[in-house]
Amino acid sequence: MEKEEQKTHTVNITVGGQGDFHYDPLIIMVDRRDTVVWKCEENPNFAIHLGWNSPLDKGRYRTSKREIRAQVQENAQPGHYHYFVAVLVDNEIWTDDPEIIVRRPSG
Repeated sequence: MEKEEQKTHTVNITVGGQGDFHYDPLIIMVDRRDTVVWKCEENPNFAIHLGWNSPLDKGRYRTSKREIRAQVQENAQPGHYHYFVAVLVDNEIWTDDPEIIVRRPSG
């Protein structure tokens, strides 16, 4: 069986003045051992929370440096995972709950 190549998936987050979130791409489809990078260039203070059933190396991430990096676990279970995003914009915290999809291992 051929080993799958690890990929890096970058998600750019922007938040409008009324808390309107935009993600590029909107949904992330990952494989085990992939890396996910969330970037929020306009608002450096943000957090990602997946909770106890996180398919990533941790369940909670926060930064003040415009970027969060996470690794999909080797044993991540396939499925759809909603995650929580909180972004500080002009002294207000805006939240949203997009989705990450872990694909079934091939083979």
